[in-house]
Amino acid sequence: MKARTSITCVTLSVFVTGLTTAAWAVDMDAMKKKAETVKGQAQNVKKEGGETTQSAKDMKAQDAMKNAGETKTEGMKLKDAATGK
Repeated sequence: MKARTSITCVTLSVFVTGLTTAAWAVDMDAMKKKAETVKGQAQNVKKEGGETTQSAKDMKAQDAMKNAGETKTEGMKLKDAATGK
């Protein structure tokens, strides 16, 4: 009877240890996946930030060219008015 109880306790201990190990492995896998997801999101934010910066630079360049063209047009109008054309 005593030997049977010991075997049952050992079997139960091994079973519980196996469940604990399996649960720990699942937790580690889930944590790894979350870390990869966060890393991917950070890369996307960085990429979008770079694209936004480039877009802003492009818009500033377009505005500068537009303003230069308008200034040139205004200059020509003033020149024509001054010369009587």
